[in-house]
Amino acid sequence: MKDLNKHFLVAAIASMCTTAWAANPPATPTDSSPHGSTSDSSAAVTPQAMDDEKDRLESKLKGVQNRAGYAKELQNSGYRISAINADKPDYLEYEVVKGNASYEVQLDFNGGASKATAIDVTSNNWRADSTEKMLKDPQYKAPAAMVADPDSRYSDRHLMKAWNDEKDQLEKILAPKQTLDAYKKALKQRGYEITSVNDREADYVEYEIVKGDNSYEVQIDLDPTSKLAKKVDVTSNLWDAEGTDRAKDAKVAKQPG
Repeated sequence: MKDLNKHFLVAAIASMCTTAWAANPPATPTDSSPHGSTSDSSAAVTPQAMDDEKDRLESKLKGVQNRAGYAKELQNSGYRISAINADKPDYLEYEVVKGNASYEVQLDFNGGASKATAIDVTSNNWRADSTEKMLKDPQYKAPAAMVADPDSRYSDRHLMKAWNDEKDQLEKILAPKQTLDAYKKALKQRGYEITSVNDREADYVEYEIVKGDNSYEVQIDLDPTSKLAKKVDVTSNLWDAEGTDRAKDAKVAKQPG
C-alpha cells in the first residue's frame, strides 16, 4: 500500500492524527483486522476522494475576496469549522470536518493582503480535541465561542518538519530484510507502541504506531517463504484505529492541566 497523501510525498507521518469510525470497528493491537479495516486504502473516504475534495475546496476558496469570507465559504460548502489553529495578520489556519474526514485549511496573507495570497487544503494529522469530537459525533457543538489556539499546538504546518525528520529516521531503522520480531523490537526501543495491526497476511503486515503526539502507519511487504521484509514504508496515519485513539487520549490526559 502506497503513501496516500500527496502533500506528504515531499518527505513522505501524528500522527497525525483521524478517528476510528463507530460503524467500522477497528482492530486491537493483538488482533489483525480482516483486510485492514482501518487501513487507509479501505477507509470510508478513499485517499483519492480526499485529494479530489481538497482540490475542489481550494478552487472554491480562491473565489473569496476578503478574510472574513473564508469561514462563510467553508460553511456554505458543507464544512464545520472545528478549530482555529492560528489567527494572525499574515496567517489563518482552520481545522474543518465534513462527514468522516477532516482537513486543515491554511491561508497566507502576505504583505497585509485582505485576500489570501496562498491557499492550501491538507490532510489534518494533528487534530484538536474539538475536531476529534466532531468526527465521532456529527451533532457535537463547542460549548463556548471558538478562539484561536495561541500556541498552534495542532498546526500541521508547525509540526510537519519534526514529523518528517522522525519518519526518515524510522525508515532507516526499519530497513528491509529483517523479521517482524526485529521490527517490533526496534520500534519498542525507539519508544513506540504498536496500537493496531490493520492487516496481517503472509505477504503483508500493517501496523499503527504511536509515540507522544506522533502516529504513523508502518507497511511491510513480506517474502512469504523467508518471512523477511522486502519493502517497508512509513506513512501518514489518516484513519486512527481505536487503540491508536486510546493511546493518544492517554497521552493528553497525562499532560498538566
